[in-house]
Parts: sequence; C-alpha cells; structure tokens
Amino acid sequence: MAHRNGHSDRPARSHPSKGLVGFVIVCALLSLIWFNAGSEGQLRKTYSSLSNEAEKPASFSTTASAGSEQQTVDAQLHNVTSPSMNVSLPAPFPTLSPPDNEEYMAICMAVKNQSRDLPEFFTHYYFHHGIRRFYIFDDGTEPPLSSVTYPIPSSAITWVYFQPHLHSDQLDDRKGIQEQYYSGCVTMFGDRHTWMGFLDADEFLEMTGGETLSGFLHEWARNNTVGAVGVNWLVHSSAGLLTRPAEGPRKAFNRCIVDDPNNDNLKVKTFVRTALFDTMWNCHCVAVLKNGAIQVGEHGDVIDKSCDRKPITRDRWGLHHYGTKSREEFLEKQARGKIRGGKSTEHWWNKIENAEQRDCLELTKYVP
Repeated sequence: MAHRNGHSDRPARSHPSKGLVGFVIVCALLSLIWFNAGSEGQLRKTYSSLSNEAEKPASFSTTASAGSEQQTVDAQLHNVTSPSMNVSLPAPFPTLSPPDNEEYMAICMAVKNQSRDLPEFFTHYYFHHGIRRFYIFDDGTEPPLSSVTYPIPSSAITWVYFQPHLHSDQLDDRKGIQEQYYSGCVTMFGDRHTWMGFLDADEFLEMTGGETLSGFLHEWARNNTVGAVGVNWLVHSSAGLLTRPAEGPRKAFNRCIVDDPNNDNLKVKTFVRTALFDTMWNCHCVAVLKNGAIQVGEHGDVIDKSCDRKPITRDRWGLHHYGTKSREEFLEKQARGKIRGGKSTEHWWNKIENAEQRDCLELTKYVP
C-alpha cells in the first residue's frame, strides 16, 4: 500500500548504482575475450558470443518518485540502456579453414633463435590453413624454442632437437644440413601424412583462388604423376621500417617487389607427397621423386632443378616471403646466420630494397 507521504508498507527494493552495474558488465565482457588458443571452437565461440553480449543493454532497477508529497507513485521497473562501450573482437577474416584433424598435411621447418617469429607463423597456419601438425627442427636455440608458450595447442607441435654429434654448428661447414633436416622429417614422420610442406618462419601462404589448402592438395593427389607442388614467392621489403614492429610482419610489411623474370619472386617453396619423396635438391624444391613423379606449379607446369618457376603466377596460391623485415630484424638475421650455412648479405638487402615495389595489402586484413 502506498501512503501520501511517499513511503510504502512494502520492503524497500535495492537499487544497484549505475557505476556498479557498469563495472559488472565490463568484467563480463572482458571475461569473454579470454582466448583459449587450444581450441579453434573456442575462438569461433569467443568472436560470436562477445559480439552478442556487446549488443545487450545494461539494465538496473529504479523507482520513479513523485513531484510532490500529495502524489502517490507505484514503484516501477525501468530498463536503462548504458552508453556504448565499444568492446568487441573482430570477426575472423577470411573465414577460418576447417581443421585438418586427420593430419592429411603437415609443415616441417628448421629454425634457430626465432622464438619471437613463431607465434604469428603458428597462428597463421593453424587457424587460416587448418594445419594441425608442425615439425620444428630446433637448430640449437638456447634456451630451446619449446620452452616458450605459443598461441596454439602444444600438442600440435613436434620438436626435434639439434644433435651436435651429427651436425657441425659452424656456419661455414653446414652445406646441405637444411636438406638433411627435411629428408629426415619425411623419413621419421612422412608415413603419418599425405603431404608435407617445407617452409621457413618468414613465409606465409595465401590461397588466392578461394580454395582451402587441404582442398587444393586433395585435388593434386588425384594425379599420380604429381609428387610435389611448388608455390611462387612474393618477396616483401622492409616497407621503410627500421625496428621490429609490434603488430607483426603480415600487417607491418605491406610493400613487396614487382614480379620480374630476373628477381627472387621466381623462387618456389614446396609441398611434397610423402609417399613419392626421395631427396631434396635444395631448400626450395625436390630433386628426385619416386615412380617418375614430377614437381609442378599451380597450373601443372613442370618445375625443374633450378627451383625457378616462370611465368610467375599466383592464381590459386602464393607465398608471402618477409625476407628482409625491418633493418633491426635483418641485422639479427645476419648475426644468427642461415641454417644451411653462410649469412644473408647486404647485397641481398639492397637488391630487395632498391627493386621496384608495389603495395601488398592482402595479409594485412587477416584476423587472427
């Protein structure tokens, strides 16, 4: 019952403050952002649930009061919409590839002292290409690369460690070691997969024709004469950056060299059918395949031992090669040397930096 003096016989209702309610809502939204990298399903759920929650209005109970003591007013519940908080997580782009849970394909690579480069590499291939098996040959990193936490499940990574009694650690005495790593990768693990890609930590694949990597490789597997498929490089420059960018290579290094029949965009990297693999010619392409099989480009053109492919095309896929990165990162690259011996040269830096360039924005749009 309401009285003329504005008091009521009913128990008073509690009225949370706007500040308290806002704080609770922010906490709830932030909790939704928590990203469990061990589950792609969680990634998709996080994106969708956060978007839905951000659109829900915040509400609290309030009582309307009379303008004078003579007026009697019943308490009412009002929905009050809070100001937009702009808390959101971008939707994945492009659409995430289905996970290759059967491990039809795998990636093998040899790496040293690049723990800061691996998180984005793993993220790109795990989410955008569905890769669920990475074989990482740690070429003597101290502490080991496996001591770092990465944004994908640790169960997706198989570590193989440098063995000094088998390989020299002197840069001038390491000819052929990268090819030995790749051959060993197929020997040890090849029977678990149909395809294996040999890549470096600065190489990011783009499926330019709208296919998935798995679908693309399944198509080539139907041709028994094809034992390997090569993808052309698209070499990126430093884009004028002197220091390592916080946002990573895909977003930062948005300039690349224009295709030319005499530059490094001719080079390919390889995905090989493990059952037909014999030996590597160099880190770019296969030398010998079993049963007379051949290595081809995206249109079925034969790739020879030069590991060059021309004319250069990327109609179905292309490999963005962030070879120089910033000046700071290039000097670090020189200091650690190449896996196969020797060092990246100033001549190569100048060749890329002084080449005709164009904007390369394709991977700048990728999320995550």
